[in-house]
Amino acid sequence: MFRSLLRAPRRFHRVSIPTTSALYCRPPITLQFNPASQRCFTPSRGHGQDRSAVGIYPRKDHLIAQQDGFRKSLSYIRLRDWCTCPICVDIHSKQRNFRTSDIPVDIKPNSIKWDQSSLEVTWENDIPGFDSSHTSRYAMSELDGITRYGVTSDTGLKRHRVNWDGPLMEELQHWVSYEDYMNNGPEFTRAMRNLSVLGLIFVKDVPDSREMVEKLATRIGPLRNTFYGPTWDVRTVPQAKNVAYTSQFLGFHMDLMYMRDPPGYQFLHCLRNSCDGGESLFADAFHAAAKMHNYEREYFDALTKTNLSYSYLHEDSKYCQVRPVFDVGADRSKGSLLEFVNYSPPFQGPKIESMDKAYGSVGWQKMEIEALQAFAKRLESETSIFELKLNPGECVIFENRRVVHARRQFNTAKGERWLAGAYLDTDVVQSRFRVQKEADPGAWTTPGGTGED
Repeated sequence: MFRSLLRAPRRFHRVSIPTTSALYCRPPITLQFNPASQRCFTPSRGHGQDRSAVGIYPRKDHLIAQQDGFRKSLSYIRLRDWCTCPICVDIHSKQRNFRTSDIPVDIKPNSIKWDQSSLEVTWENDIPGFDSSHTSRYAMSELDGITRYGVTSDTGLKRHRVNWDGPLMEELQHWVSYEDYMNNGPEFTRAMRNLSVLGLIFVKDVPDSREMVEKLATRIGPLRNTFYGPTWDVRTVPQAKNVAYTSQFLGFHMDLMYMRDPPGYQFLHCLRNSCDGGESLFADAFHAAAKMHNYEREYFDALTKTNLSYSYLHEDSKYCQVRPVFDVGADRSKGSLLEFVNYSPPFQGPKIESMDKAYGSVGWQKMEIEALQAFAKRLESETSIFELKLNPGECVIFENRRVVHARRQFNTAKGERWLAGAYLDTDVVQSRFRVQKEADPGAWTTPGGTGED
């Protein structure tokens, strides 16, 4: 039923592309996915403030930081390990000058000073080679033990995201001009912020050149090279080794799941698209997973344990990998529900017997099928799908392990369809998020712009 829904032609709606920052769609500014689990210390600014002062209480092998009933234990070993002073970390290379194993297990402070904004500690028995003048300093935010680049930060793998369905993406879709993307720092930062939150953005007015996809991608960072090359073309070819290079319907999938580290982000620049059909479809797999977590919890949990194999087996290339459908990361209690979704039915291989050792019963296999059916049903629901036909001069950028993409069948008897593509690794894009956030925090926190031309 749902596959037939995807195959059936249907009307699609393109929101008029805005021409000023005032009209750019603006997703909500991030909040922690679970604020209660991420509570942190808040500066006290004196009389009349909601929060009282933060108290610091030394103990034998740790200190206690406490504010209004919120209490955190900080071991002296961890505090010493966190020190980033110029003696501990070279100011030029940013490389650390000690090893964690150098820290004495019985390390303790000689003095502690706390002024409600920073903590200063000198050490009684410091790492050998550090004299008594060495002072460790920590900002209030560091007392939470969460670094600014942590997994739950707004540039981390488990950052807060805005989960969307088709109608919401119609409202939130973010378009940026090629000129602004390449040369306007604040607009580029806003585009990166929208990409971090939505996982899907569009660039318009891209020059008609095959080289543009590389320029767009390397504006963020270095390309991910694969056996397809650093960049590649999506065009119909005879005897294609990949269904993407045909005119057939191509169902929802993610790219290169058969590789150890699939690309994090994908670029598709439209150069020609005059055929009948060929519309692009997108859906938010994180949104579908969140719905399952809320309403079909048994199926959600099953897909965190359901390992599928993916393969690309041709004469000159043989790749295969096994991975769970829902990757919750090392710590399920922190941040968003998922780090990644892994889902690519067109490139799926047969289940391997050894994969079923822990969950090998026929009953469990039935549960896997039911859970996968529930996930596919949510992904392929008409309300989940955001659809548009890319025009020449438009490029879509999307998060490969969050946003599934598909393509309707098209007719090559009349017209031409040609997209140029490129990949970036997740690390590369996360690095760019951090750079843009620190370079222009105002634009990062106001992704909709100022409302001025």
